[in-house]
Order: sequence, then structure tokens, then C-alpha cells
Amino acid sequence: MVAKIGLRARMLSCATAIEMWCGNLYNHPVRSPHPLALVAMLCWGLAYVPSEWLAQSLGPFGAAACRLGMGGLALFALMLVRRQPLAPGVPLLTVVWLGLAQTALFYGATFWGIVHEGAGLASVLANSDPLFVAVLAVAFLGERLSGPQRIGLVFGFVGVASAVCSGGLWPPKPTLAAGIVVVGAMAWAVGTIVAAGALRNTSHPISLAAWQMTVGAVFLAVISPFGGHAHASSVARDLSLVLLLGVIGSAVPTALFYYALRAGAASEISAWFFLVPIIGVASAWPLLGEGLTLPLGVGLLGVSLGLWLVLRRRQRLVGSAPVMPTRQPPELP
Repeated sequence: MVAKIGLRARMLSCATAIEMWCGNLYNHPVRSPHPLALVAMLCWGLAYVPSEWLAQSLGPFGAAACRLGMGGLALFALMLVRRQPLAPGVPLLTVVWLGLAQTALFYGATFWGIVHEGAGLASVLANSDPLFVAVLAVAFLGERLSGPQRIGLVFGFVGVASAVCSGGLWPPKPTLAAGIVVVGAMAWAVGTIVAAGALRNTSHPISLAAWQMTVGAVFLAVISPFGGHAHASSVARDLSLVLLLGVIGSAVPTALFYYALRAGAASEISAWFFLVPIIGVASAWPLLGEGLTLPLGVGLLGVSLGLWLVLRRRQRLVGSAPVMPTRQPPELP
């Protein structure tokens, strides 16, 4: 009972802190939204290292479920404190679909890659999902790409292919875990395209993000026994990591990102996504001892440059709220 009361108190204090910080941002416009976007990218990029720490004791699926569940709870708490509607504004089937494709499959694959290939490589491959969104948007939504965006796709997919071959570039030695992360990125993209019609006009982004995280966490919790775990750890350590990842790694950057989108041009804000894999790789080097190999270096350069070229153009947003993550891939013009 004491533990439950303590957890509730911590959740309330977290919600109050988020409300005081992000709520003031919503009520008082800032001169430039770019610092908010940069802080969001920093939070998402730095989340890969503690994600690996948590996965060491809870396994990939258990760690992903805990992070997403806590992130969803933090967003729900924020909305309750601010008296905002909890309804996602989309049909239940859409929420379930996004929870499965964009959350459970995406984060399950990403955390699998974190455990088996490292946080740095996973950060590069997981953030390639806007590249797949661009291709699918052309094929199924009739979108058009500019010249620089086409060049960006070339750079991006060369980077993806290089990073997948983490065992060596020549002869190519792709690894299964790296391929699974790419499949997860593709699942996010497919989820975006399938749900695009339902999300363009009627969705409530923060609420949808909370519901999507929660549904995805349930899916991942169900399959978590199949992910295994590396070793037992202390409850205090794991709880601290869950709070850190759920609040600082998910809820806070989600709120900051959507406020930045509200205050600035979507094309300018979304272009900052190229920083997430760079931060992920840069933080994994000193904190996890992951060196910059040739496949990872080429992959990082190609994916980051590709993201910047593809996303810097004028866009309309589709997809659900950011999570992994959480972030929202933009729809192309």
C-alpha cells in the first residue's frame, strides 16, 4: 500500500511538473519553436542508452512495454491536470491498429535491436521510418517528391543498407537483428499510410499518443515472456529507468514537439529529426562503449542526410503522436 501511494505521488508530481513546464509553453508563445524541437530531439536521442540498460533486466519487450506504459500514463496525467479531453478523436479500430503497427511492432523491433546489436545501430535504423513513409506515400497516397527529396531517399536507403550489414560492408554481412529493426521501421510507415485518412483532420494528437502508447504497451506486455532477460536488477534501478524513459524520454518530448509544430512550420520542425540518430550514436559511444564501425558510420551519415533532405520540405503531418520515439513521421507534400 505504501509503495502504491508513493508511486501515485511520484506520478502526480511528474504530471504537475510537466503541466507547469509544457502548460506554460502552450499559454505563452515563444519567439522561436526551434529550441523546443531541439530539446525534444535531444530527449528522444538520449533515450536509447537507458533503454538498453532497462532491457538488460526486463528483456526487450518488457522494457518497451514499461517505457510506453509509463509514457502513456504521464500523458494521461498531463491531460487530466490541464482538463483536456481524453478522447483520441479517431475510431477505436484506428487506435488499435496504430498501437499494434506503430507502437508494439516498431518498439518491439527497436528494443530487440538495442539488445542484440546495440543502442547506436538501433537508433540509426529505427529512425529510417520517414524514408519508408515517403516511398509508400508516393505509391498509395499519390504524393509527389521533389528532386532533393529523391536524392535524400537514395542517401537514406544506402545508409540503411550499410547499417544492416553490421557484420561487414564487403562482402556484405547483414545481421538478423538489424533487419528486424528495419522491419519495425517499415511497420511504423505502413501504420502511418493505412491510418492517414482517419488522422488528417479529426485526431487529438496528445490524446492519441497516450492511447497508442497504452495499447502498444499491452501488446508488448503480453509477449514479453518470449523476449527473455539478461540478468536480475534492483527494483529501484528499474523503476527509476522506467520513470526516466516514460516521462523524460517520451511524454515531455512529445508535448514539446507538438507545441513546436503548433508554433512553427512543420517542415522546419520535422527536419530536426536527423539529429536523433546522431545523438543516439554519440551517447552510446561513451556510456555503452559502442565504437563507430565503418558500417555504422556510413549508415549514420546516409540516414541522417537522407532524413534532412526528405523532411525539410513543406509537409502535412500524418501518423500518430511521437513515442521512439515517440515521434511523428510527417507526410510529404
